[in-house]
Amino acid sequence: MRTTRSQDGATLLDILIDGFEKNESLGRFHREPAMPEEGAAMRKFHALVEEARHRKGAPVRLQDDAMRRLAVWPDRETRRAGRGVMVLARAPGSGAWWHDEQTWDSDPMEAVRAWVREGRGST
Repeated sequence: MRTTRSQDGATLLDILIDGFEKNESLGRFHREPAMPEEGAAMRKFHALVEEARHRKGAPVRLQDDAMRRLAVWPDRETRRAGRGVMVLARAPGSGAWWHDEQTWDSDPMEAVRAWVREGRGST
């Protein structure tokens, strides 16, 4: 069963996993969760920055003025202006090996898929 999270409840991981769809890039991948009002955008920005800080350590750059907020890590940044929040994450560049025929030769995922099917059959 698919569950959804509210704008306020969405975590950084939710945004990074669920948010990135094809053709969502601006030089790097990005996601733009719009918030219903500016206070909600401010709270979301701070929550996302704290989550990133927990995972990545202190940002290498911070900007915090009345109109704009920015937190930057070497591979990620979070911005807020008005009701908008933007998360940018460096593209991992996995396409070179992901699309290599040798990566998928002999169906390397079959054993783990079979294991998942076993688990579903026992419930």
